[in-house]
Amino acid sequence: MINSMVKIFKICRELLNKVKRVFSELTKRTSKSKYAGKTITIAIIHFDGQKFDELVRMYKEELKAASIIVGKNIPQELIKEYKNLFRSKDMAFVGKEVLIKGTNVEYAKEFHVNKLRSFEKRKLHILVTEDKKIAWMISQMFPFYCVCPGEPFEETVITAPIPLTKNSDGYYFSKVPYRNQVTLIDLNIDIIRDFSK
Repeated sequence: MINSMVKIFKICRELLNKVKRVFSELTKRTSKSKYAGKTITIAIIHFDGQKFDELVRMYKEELKAASIIVGKNIPQELIKEYKNLFRSKDMAFVGKEVLIKGTNVEYAKEFHVNKLRSFEKRKLHILVTEDKKIAWMISQMFPFYCVCPGEPFEETVITAPIPLTKNSDGYYFSKVPYRNQVTLIDLNIDIIRDFSK
């Protein structure tokens, strides 16, 4: 009787060890495939200058979910006031002053080849610019998504190399936003990496 119980105990222990190994393998595979750079979520803030606290409260989950936050004409004092919300995020806020924070996003004021090459060497894939034509040109000549945030009731655009766009026109996303809202966009970075090779 004791011998059979010992055998059962050994079998159970072996089964448990196998389950642990399988679980460990699955965890490793999932963590590898969950590579943070595969898709990046961008939150574009369309701010009309009124009630920023209400905008943040309404879109708090969207802002938390995003890896990069892009906005236009958001005063520095509001960014400082909500620093806890923006603390762990990459940011690009354009307006009178340009505020860039993080390693996944940069600002391109104009089409400057040397600067764009340096961004490419840094393995950067997302640029923010204020000019739609410049954004389009950059995306057609370099492996970048370009985000061109508009003000409310103006067009907000994301450009990409032509093969990535539905209409083969270089525009990945185009929308006329209303007042005080946040748009979430997922960008596939792996595809952009293929253009870098």
